[in-house]
Amino acid sequence: MIDSKEMIVACVNYIEKNIGDKISLDDISREIGISKYYMHRMFKSLTGESIIEYVQARKLSSSIQELVNSNMRMIDIAMDYGFDHEQSYIRAFKKRFGYTPFKVRSEQVSINITEKINASDILSVNNSITYRPFYVFRQKFYLAGSKHKIVSRSGDNTANFYGRQFFYDDKKRIEKTIDDKVYYGYTDWSGYKDGYIYYVPSVEVPDLSALPEGMTGITIPAHKYVVFRFVGFFRPDDIKGRQVGRLLVHLYRNWIIDSGFQSAAKFRFEYINTNLSNDNYCELDIYQPIREKDPSQMGR
Repeated sequence: MIDSKEMIVACVNYIEKNIGDKISLDDISREIGISKYYMHRMFKSLTGESIIEYVQARKLSSSIQELVNSNMRMIDIAMDYGFDHEQSYIRAFKKRFGYTPFKVRSEQVSINITEKINASDILSVNNSITYRPFYVFRQKFYLAGSKHKIVSRSGDNTANFYGRQFFYDDKKRIEKTIDDKVYYGYTDWSGYKDGYIYYVPSVEVPDLSALPEGMTGITIPAHKYVVFRFVGFFRPDDIKGRQVGRLLVHLYRNWIIDSGFQSAAKFRFEYINTNLSNDNYCELDIYQPIREKDPSQMGR
């Protein structure tokens, strides 16, 4: 089995080792020993940019050392970082940072640079990995699904069982959906302290006017969310409750407590676009509603 975190770390280390050379996706793929298709998808899903965009960002960021601390000619700096021509380097630099290298060399300007990805920032859970959260604002929307009460003593496969049952069978009864390939695992955890949650495997619908008998409709109000994306070489059908639980421990203990945000509602949802998944790859997004923390609670 491919270790997702080891793959990303090996990829990053190869780029650093060869930062002065031309680096292609094929070069990295051969070195790591994994399909460039999967490597590209995982890296972009994890970081928000393609591997080649990251390679160029690292080259340009690294070149600033020579740019501001030496008298090297621009053409020599360009060649040292794998650019064919001085103008190619200058154009890429300006596109990335908003300033030409000449301006950065001669004036006191501040720019945002890209440092090497730190392996300790990558969380690995059951061969899925996450890097940094991103933020989303979503307007009000509607879900339709099957509601289930899950008590704490239920087995690890309980939510998984209900999710598969809904996605492959029950959702066929819903006539109008926004995209029946997108799965929502809605969790109401308001009863968590009493030993249970409500789990609603569901799909997004345009409204709640025509729910099939026995189905539950949910109105999700407009919210700001923090989103953690977990990517890895696993089947969507194999996601376990314990796995999601470990992801949530990371979300709450390692991020939300010190983030300046707090939970804004007692629900969350999993989002899986099955168009992007198959038998050995999955992208799982966990959406948590948030709001700015009250200043009196900062540091708690």
